[in-house]
Amino acid sequence: MKYFTSEEIRSKGNQELAEHYRGYTGRNLGGLFAAKLVKNSTEKFLRIPASEAKILDYGTASGVFFRQLHNLDFRNFYGLDIDNYLDEENKPLVREMKTTDCNTDALPWPNDSFDIITAWCFLPHLENPYHCLRETHRILKNDGLFILSIPHLLSRASIKYFLKHKDFARYHPAKNHVTAFTPGVFQIAISRYFQPVAMEYLIDQRSLTGFKGKIRNWILRVSRINQKLEKYFKERWGYNQIWILKKKNAPR
Repeated sequence: MKYFTSEEIRSKGNQELAEHYRGYTGRNLGGLFAAKLVKNSTEKFLRIPASEAKILDYGTASGVFFRQLHNLDFRNFYGLDIDNYLDEENKPLVREMKTTDCNTDALPWPNDSFDIITAWCFLPHLENPYHCLRETHRILKNDGLFILSIPHLLSRASIKYFLKHKDFARYHPAKNHVTAFTPGVFQIAISRYFQPVAMEYLIDQRSLTGFKGKIRNWILRVSRINQKLEKYFKERWGYNQIWILKKKNAPR
């Protein structure tokens, strides 16, 4: 999808985006990957019942993610986007849906509001993700979780593409990714506000089709017997990195 500035979205891009996000399910949401990850993280790191977890999702779009979480016993959903693209069937699930420009605006909730904040490939679409990171820290409860995905720039496929084209596949004029996080840049960006507690990798299902895909599938299944080996192959073939971050105390 082509790139719109915040001003263009609010003035002339709304209809095009509304059509794009109707029933939209991104790769992170396929096969309940994101919903199951949030469920597991809630049980492992927060140790509270899913029904009690207060969740804010950035870039809510059609609200499909909330529907998936609802089927896993979550109930307290809050949405945030540049505009309201919620499908009618998902609106009743959402306690509160707010719109703002995450590049510049203070996020419209008080300090220490949420147990979990999710951002599925959201930060790379922002012109100023660093402002959003600071605001996320503010509205997240102490020891709350920030679960986000970003393109995995060091996957084997991404490196091969870069060496051939001198750029990354998901960063070109026809796309709307405008911020690229190298490992060092991302570590610096989060270091004052969050502590990484886990890392996951989303493997694009398209890379698991055909003859080579069948081999990768077999290798992934076999590698589950060894945690380090499984991590190696997921990191090698991952499409997105998923960071699970815990809020640090307010930086001084």
